[in-house]
Amino acid sequence: MDYGVSHNCSGIAPLQTPEEAAPPPSGFAPSYYLRLAFNIVRWDDVSIRRASRDSNALFYGIALWAVSVTIIFLGTGVRPLLQRFAASPIALIIGLIFGMAFILVYMGVIVVVQLGLCHLIAKWFLGATGRFPEVIRPLLLGWFVNCLILVPYVGMLAAGIAWTAVLMLVFEEVDGIGRLQAFGISAGINICFIVLQYALPAPH
Repeated sequence: MDYGVSHNCSGIAPLQTPEEAAPPPSGFAPSYYLRLAFNIVRWDDVSIRRASRDSNALFYGIALWAVSVTIIFLGTGVRPLLQRFAASPIALIIGLIFGMAFILVYMGVIVVVQLGLCHLIAKWFLGATGRFPEVIRPLLLGWFVNCLILVPYVGMLAAGIAWTAVLMLVFEEVDGIGRLQAFGISAGINICFIVLQYALPAPH
């Protein structure tokens, strides 16, 4: 109940607590950003706002995103490669390298285009006040929820629900738009993501 009350006034920046106003750690701090990422997917609005203002969060977010994409690729793309190149270890290694490079570039383009277009829509039509770097920092940190797609039978649904929730909270907190509007944008992003996911050519 407290959560709902604390978000009634979208677009109005809440007073910063000492925790939120504290500067990010200096130097190499992967454990801090990993905790921040888990807090973001737990709907912690303070962590979302902290990440949005932390320029270092972008680099850690990219790293965590790349690890997540790699995990998804290894969970979905390795078996077809093993079946095709089982008799040739060298060909298998080359296939893995090229497949990994392709999926990273492909998914990188999808993420940037999806989030960029939806941020522009929010800005042009819904009066969003955030900036794209502020939006993408917490979203990259929270993107790892898409690894739920590897769960048998319910993975696609679980990943879709979790990612929609993260998107909705980030757009609400960072772009300052209403929750219903944020949900609409988030659902639209996920529809595009799922369509493009199925459009990804499978290894032959």
